[in-house]
Amino acid sequence: MEEKKHDIIIIGTGLGGLICGNILSREGHSVLVLEKNAQIGGTLQCFKRDGCLFDTGMHYIGSMDEGQILHRFFRYFGLLDKIKIKKMDADAFDVFNINGKEYKYAMGYENFTRTLIEYFPDEEQAIHSYVAKIREVADSLDLYNLRESDPNDLLNVDYVKVNAWEFIKSLTTNTELQNVLAGLNSLYAGTPANTPIYVHALINNYYIESAYRLVDGSGQIADLLAEGIISQGGSVLKRKEVEKFIFEENNLVAVETSKGEVFYADNFISNIHPSITLDMIEAGKIRKAYRNRINGLKNTISTFGLYITLKEDSFPYLNYNYHFYDSDNVWGVDYYSNDNWPQGYMMFTPASSKTETYADCISVITYMDYEEVRKWENTTIEKRGDDYLKMKEEKAKRLLDLMEKKFPDIRSHIKSYYTSTPLTYRDYIGTKEGSMYGIVRDCNNPMQSYIFPRTKIPNLFFTGQNINLHGMLGVAIGAVLTCGELIGLNKLIKKINNA
Repeated sequence: MEEKKHDIIIIGTGLGGLICGNILSREGHSVLVLEKNAQIGGTLQCFKRDGCLFDTGMHYIGSMDEGQILHRFFRYFGLLDKIKIKKMDADAFDVFNINGKEYKYAMGYENFTRTLIEYFPDEEQAIHSYVAKIREVADSLDLYNLRESDPNDLLNVDYVKVNAWEFIKSLTTNTELQNVLAGLNSLYAGTPANTPIYVHALINNYYIESAYRLVDGSGQIADLLAEGIISQGGSVLKRKEVEKFIFEENNLVAVETSKGEVFYADNFISNIHPSITLDMIEAGKIRKAYRNRINGLKNTISTFGLYITLKEDSFPYLNYNYHFYDSDNVWGVDYYSNDNWPQGYMMFTPASSKTETYADCISVITYMDYEEVRKWENTTIEKRGDDYLKMKEEKAKRLLDLMEKKFPDIRSHIKSYYTSTPLTYRDYIGTKEGSMYGIVRDCNNPMQSYIFPRTKIPNLFFTGQNINLHGMLGVAIGAVLTCGELIGLNKLIKKINNA
């Protein structure tokens, strides 16, 4: 039995949980963060294979130039002089191969615009209109610019109901340009039918402003944030899997772990999926209609990962990400089929302090539907059986075949490779059915797909990629929103800006 009662217990050490713990411990609260795994960080986690360090999910970050939004966050958390980062190629931080033709996304709006016009000289007006709208949407949202905000009026109705694909199509009839403008939708699993323009605009703006890699992995962010919590009197405990919320009458008072440990607090923040959170609350403690709404929300598609270790000094380090689309349609979720899988991939050569000339490893990710692994969903890690291993090997070979269209000798550079599926993502990261980016944002029903940090239980709050937007910036903003419920949103925004 845990004797000490904390002010706040946070469940999960994903980015949202660690940021919340850092903010609230800075404000003098007694904070306890509980993590089910042996490693902290959620999608910030890294893992080693054959001496190579792989990122789990945070492959690059944006808006890190001085004065830009993530730079301001890192300054507030005291991370700027502690993290190791590398700026990506200014003229091509992302390269897209769409049906055999390559296009570059350049950094900075002037550079970005000029580069696109070079590809599409007859579409100059459409490109200027696109850039103006992206900047307009990004600037319109107070919270994303760390301006004082009305907590009750965070969603701009002018943009949450606008369909991103319809907007792009309204600018030009040139399907080639349409695809290029939508090329980054694999970073949020965008769909033509549902994705709102604010999701598209915020993520594109984030990287166009500036793009960086984390040298030697994203795990450094998790470690530094955890150190910050501990240095301010908080605690971060691993191997503490929360299984149940404990109530006294109708008041939430504690959590219980899989080992029967009980931890008490005044307030609770869940950094795990809202649906999984509600599963830990007994019937009758929360309204059935609220539970049904949360459980009924659709999650984004999952991923198959291929992690390649390379022969020494054999493959060049690429200071950009490579997006490959094997057709003239970049909306891969919309036409996903196991029969013609994979239709595309994202490829990253992680930045390492060992060398800037050669890559020591490659990460490749592509969409994979959870239904393809559902028959193994009740198995555990390393105990899924030979048919599961055979399926993974077949997937790896098919993905390597597709990679050979661009990198014909890729197999000759490989020392070893490892794979992950939606089950890997589910079990290590804790997302619902291994979802890459949390809950689907739907421009057709925006309020239905938006989750507020304050739940129907007065002292239980949500944080993480599901309440606002995924990615480092989206989760950071969501954590500010969550902490704002406890300490005042605009008070916190001022402190971040004045750091």
